[in-house]
Amino acid sequence: MRIVIDLRSLMETGGKISGVENYLLNVLPLMNPKQNLFEGFYNSFKDVRMPKFKEGFKVLRRSIPNKILNTTLAFFSLPKFEDLFAPFDVLWMPDLRPFALSKKTKLAITAHDLSPVMHPEYYSFKRRIWHWLIRHKKSFKRADLIFAISEYTKNDLVALGIEPQKIMVIKHGLDHNLFNTNISLEEKIRVKNQYKLPQKFLLSVSTVEPRKNIGGLIKAFEKIDDPDLFLVIAGRLGWLYQGVLKLAESSSKKERIIFTGYVEEKDKPALISSAHIVCYPSFYEGFGFVPLESMASAVPVITSAKTAMAEICGDAALLVEPMQLPELVRGIEELNTNNDLRKYFIAKGLEHVKNFSWEKSASEISEALIQLAQNQV
Repeated sequence: MRIVIDLRSLMETGGKISGVENYLLNVLPLMNPKQNLFEGFYNSFKDVRMPKFKEGFKVLRRSIPNKILNTTLAFFSLPKFEDLFAPFDVLWMPDLRPFALSKKTKLAITAHDLSPVMHPEYYSFKRRIWHWLIRHKKSFKRADLIFAISEYTKNDLVALGIEPQKIMVIKHGLDHNLFNTNISLEEKIRVKNQYKLPQKFLLSVSTVEPRKNIGGLIKAFEKIDDPDLFLVIAGRLGWLYQGVLKLAESSSKKERIIFTGYVEEKDKPALISSAHIVCYPSFYEGFGFVPLESMASAVPVITSAKTAMAEICGDAALLVEPMQLPELVRGIEELNTNNDLRKYFIAKGLEHVKNFSWEKSASEISEALIQLAQNQV
């Protein structure tokens, strides 16, 4: 039995980790201890920065220029991965991208969200071309097993015409050793100094892109009457971000809006735990790590009542309609000034995050892949 894992998503960020990479890096070390069942692969013509993998986990590499490989995979379904990496029983793709398999090989795909299909307007022309090459619907139809990271994502897949019986909901976990209430004062001071953070701030942690609704957050912040409160926007610039930068630059509070750029994973716990409120009013999410990381850090959260966020956060976050600016303003005002409400959501959040475990996620994924290889799924 041979189960192969597509690691190509880990080589594209230059060490700058976002949601998909976070998922894969947390799951991989905790997968079934029978390491001979699992192997990884990636392709890169040039040397790239890859993480260190658990001892005993075999990683294969091919060195075809990726522009050529992706083109031939997308248009000609060649070369077959079995020809590149020798025959195997199951391919697991933790992130969807061009691929080619023989008909007898089983395919498992993790569906993080269907925003490229449901809301292409959130993406640049270049990224729409990339999503077209991936061919989401055709790929999900080909899959024998799909891991959906929320019931919301499962429902989107069914709406796309995917058979519900081959969709398995396995929610993301949370690294409780990393995000907790034990971050030292020294570490918080170090991170505050490194990123030039103010004493009291609203925090947004995400790639700057349209569906994250950072523009709406800036507009809401402008209406908050608190001269001590700043807005910190932490994350790399993604696509179609120019409007957000212009909005911040023209804001009456531009001196109190701070863009940190990308924040290293090791700095995130101290950054989040230093925040007064974490705001995550996204238009569309399949899951959303940041609200749970914030809850585990004893920071109250405002997030969207739309898409998967209500499912993931339950009653442990203050939910607002992301399209309704007055709701977001009112939510910030309430959590900024009402200490009883802050304590309520902090307590709720600390209890809520106990339900999320990477060990559980990895165990369920491992077992499902093994069963798929044994023709039991």
